Amino acid sequence: MNNIKVNRMSGLIMSSPNPDRLATFYRNIMGIPLELNSHGNLPEHWECDFEGIHYAILKGKKNENVKNAYVPSFSVDDIEQFVSQHNLSMQHPLMDLGGGNFVGSIKDVDDNTIRLWMTTNK
Repeated sequence: MNNIKVNRMSGLIMSSPNPDRLATFYRNIMGIPLELNSHGNLPEHWECDFEGIHYAILKGKKNENVKNAYVPSFSVDDIEQFVSQHNLSMQHPLMDLGGGNFVGSIKDVDDNTIRLWMTTNK
């Protein structure tokens, strides 16, 4: 079995009870070129690639756990092998986002959510 390592930070996923308002702030004030999009099984959300990092803003609940409002995403070559190799647990089944892109979620030792991103058609 190959030793699968994190390649790089690949994204930052945010959630908000008002994603349109948050996206407007990041677009107009911070200059992040977010656009409304929908793909795979995900509901409509704001996203873009900016300076090599994928940004997304998803609809969250008002009472959602604050520490899950920002979720870092890391690129790996094989999510399932990485999870197995490090004796981690997936928080949900691997999600197919279309276009050869997949995402899975794990927890760190402080119970923070981390997303793992994999592209299979390099």
